Amino acid sequence: MQGLPIVNSALDVEAVGFCAFDEHRIGVLITPWIMNLVLLLGSNIGSRLVQGSKSTLSFPSGPVEFTTAQDEMLGPYLTAVLFRSVAEFPDQDTAKAVALEVMQELFNPARNEHAVSRRALFTKVGAS
Repeated sequence: MQGLPIVNSALDVEAVGFCAFDEHRIGVLITPWIMNLVLLLGSNIGSRLVQGSKSTLSFPSGPVEFTTAQDEMLGPYLTAVLFRSVAEFPDQDTAKAVALEVMQELFNPARNEHAVSRRALFTKVGAS
């Protein structure tokens, strides 16, 4: 990819914020050309996924649509594009800070406009 106009030479490849999500691992992959949310499959569910197929997973912040990808070493995994271009990132520290914020917000139920708080749920149940 070096030398292509889409490459931001201020960035490196880095996996950021990976954590457990059910039996899987999820985090952000920063590259000099794109930033993706990546879900590494922890079970044999990947054997049922077709490369290029779409899957929507629910997170506390709301649903995220992923595309199935395949790697010789990793096997099948899921990706969701966060930034198609990383040209505007001035440096790796900024890209990493954004990636960490994405991970924090992914698990923030306040970001989900359809989420119902426990208090609201009990208020609705009690009002019936």
